[in-house]
Amino acid sequence: MNSKDPLVADGALVLDERRLRSFLQAFYHWYEEASSPAQQCSRSRVLLICLLVRFAALRLGEVLSLDDMADIDAQKGMIHVRGKWRRDLPLPRSALNRLLELRDAPCNIRARGELCHLDPAYVRRIFAMRAEEAGLSGLSPTGLRNFREQELLRHGVPLPTVEFFLGRRKGGQAAPGELAHLREVFRLWERASQTGRHNVVNGTLTLLQRGEFSCFLTLTTQAGTTFFIRCSTRTFVRLDLGERKKASAFIRSLQVVILSEKLDERNCFEGIVDDMLERGEEARVMIRLKSDSQQFCAILSLRRARDLALSRGSSVWVMIRPADFTFCGIEESAV
Repeated sequence: MNSKDPLVADGALVLDERRLRSFLQAFYHWYEEASSPAQQCSRSRVLLICLLVRFAALRLGEVLSLDDMADIDAQKGMIHVRGKWRRDLPLPRSALNRLLELRDAPCNIRARGELCHLDPAYVRRIFAMRAEEAGLSGLSPTGLRNFREQELLRHGVPLPTVEFFLGRRKGGQAAPGELAHLREVFRLWERASQTGRHNVVNGTLTLLQRGEFSCFLTLTTQAGTTFFIRCSTRTFVRLDLGERKKASAFIRSLQVVILSEKLDERNCFEGIVDDMLERGEEARVMIRLKSDSQQFCAILSLRRARDLALSRGSSVWVMIRPADFTFCGIEESAV
């Protein structure tokens, strides 16, 4: 990448919600494509480290020294960080549940307590490979940590509290009210994330192709609109999709793309803007497909919304990548 690349600013990779999700999806796909229990165990350990950096904003050295049994308090929803910048951090409940799911997986029983004790060079190499797959060459664990810092600030967390969360403040103890404030921010964030999952498509399922690692399917609504969906073969088997005639899939609001004109891509539909709400630097747009009663909610920057000249009644095109759908029944983090 060069200095003119829109993904780069001052020599550093610029990470936003959409790019972060692409990176995490690459990590999840890599994890789900493990070909043996031993490989699944190995990959789950790196995924565990990735999620700790993403949600707890830990330095890589802090993650690698973490005892996943002693330092994760499931009852209190806290992470104990060791070392020079020792501190106790609350985590969003959905993120904590995903960490516990990985830690307590049958394949990891023997390694529990030491799941995060991996070679830093190996972890950085895996990060770089997944970033390359997501088109984010140059993204590192530090980039994830920096994103979390900006995310907390955007959600209204005061700078001193963010400094505590990232371990930059001397003393390592939270000031009165800081932990309660963080928990409230996480609660509101999770509520917003759940609200963003209302983009559910219900219909008749048809398998087009089944491969060793992924499957290609269609989901056709009662009105006749067909959505193309790609999922991992592991997901296909786990949810018994081959035996189901009906299914539901959801798409998160941040993954719904609004266009001014049609692209020659699957899942590109013409729609009408039913409603639009502006808050700060973002806009929430409700779109109804012209060919169906199906509605989608999209969240985008206010600048992008104005570039598209969006308003109630506007005609737009909606595009959803087949791999961005998730079949209902799978618990995914906002990641």
